[in-house]
Amino acid sequence: MKLVIITFGLWFWIACAYAQTDLNQCGTEMPMSDWEDAFQDLIHDADMPALNRSGVYEIPVIFHIVHSGEAVGLFPNLSIEQIQSQITIINQDFSAAAYNLADYPDNAFVNWAANVNLASSNLDELGRVKIANIAIQFCPALISPDGQILNEPGIDRINYLDKGWPNPTQFGTQSGMKNYLDSIVKPHSIWDVTKYLNVWVTDKSDLLTYAGVSSVPPLSGLLGIPNTATDTTDGIWCYAKAIGSYALFPSGHYISSIIDGRTLTHELGHYFGLRHVWGDAACGNDFCNDTPPAGGQNVGLPDYPHNAGSCSLPSVNVDGEMFMNFMDYTAGPGKYMFTTDQKTRIYTAMQNSPFRILLGMHNLCSTSTSTYNLSHTVNKITIYPNPATDNIYISVPDERIRQIRITDLIGTTVKVLHTRSCSISDLISGNYIMYIETNMQLHILRFSKL
Repeated sequence: MKLVIITFGLWFWIACAYAQTDLNQCGTEMPMSDWEDAFQDLIHDADMPALNRSGVYEIPVIFHIVHSGEAVGLFPNLSIEQIQSQITIINQDFSAAAYNLADYPDNAFVNWAANVNLASSNLDELGRVKIANIAIQFCPALISPDGQILNEPGIDRINYLDKGWPNPTQFGTQSGMKNYLDSIVKPHSIWDVTKYLNVWVTDKSDLLTYAGVSSVPPLSGLLGIPNTATDTTDGIWCYAKAIGSYALFPSGHYISSIIDGRTLTHELGHYFGLRHVWGDAACGNDFCNDTPPAGGQNVGLPDYPHNAGSCSLPSVNVDGEMFMNFMDYTAGPGKYMFTTDQKTRIYTAMQNSPFRILLGMHNLCSTSTSTYNLSHTVNKITIYPNPATDNIYISVPDERIRQIRITDLIGTTVKVLHTRSCSISDLISGNYIMYIETNMQLHILRFSKL
């Protein structure tokens, strides 16, 4: 009898932990068909060698921790150790080194891959769907927008009472919370979205049944619909108790002890253009050929195979659904992979979205650039007029220009010059990137041709 009671108690605890996690899922709104059509065109026209680039993207992250005056380390004013545990998890997850990677079955999706003739580039040496190394690393930003070295790397602490903002817990609907974030919190705290990945961390109402929301990558001329992102709203929001890893830092504040940082991993997927693996519909389309179709979201910790044949694609899919993909709703300890086609979508967003293309190019994860140079760079470089129609002029006082290279948002070089003026009358209307190499440093700026 005692054994039965203990067993029941264990299962009750696990069920409660899963229930808490499952009640705190994703509030990201998926973009509509015109956004996806444009995104598919970009994938089709992508420079594949560039998509298969060597090296690692290093993206600086700033966590805006919103609190009401609590001491550092008290909820929701999370400690730096809890934030650091979160960065460790996302770096593992985006480099095919998830802590639970060994759980991937030896025969995972082998039959399905053969039945649909999945390309060999999407398979590993065992014939399974390959777990992709996204080759993105996230670093805590070390330098603020005004050029100062941060006291706490990657952290911007904000007392909402000092700002005169409402308490985030008073917003009990998704639309209300989104409006609060987009109209009050983000515009008054956001750091340059072309330089930093912004993550806001707050408390929330118990009525909200999700723990994370992300903007999708805006495309040139198409600002993610309906989840429109601007330079005052782009980024990710997460519930403070879903940030970090209990296993790495058990002294933090979590929904439950199975929290392991996968809420942010999931939202980062959306931030880079990924959809849920079930396509937000029964057997819907996530536009990735190497993710098996799914009848809907999965929760908890399923066993492989799970929901075999749920979508009859192919007619008998004995391998079931990819519940271990980061873009499902499975509990954190049950997820550990992105796929090759998901990586293609991520890199397409990195190369084409005006809010993603410059991330990691400003040396904000290193203090090797002197504070003086960085703090004055924005003020002393001028491109004028901007936007421009016929000619642009570049002012770089106290530095000697070696070369100026102008590219479109895809990265194609359209002009190379060595003077401080340039005719752009032959360029088509749109946005461009200017790389100004001087005797002191490399400056990267954007301008628009009307």
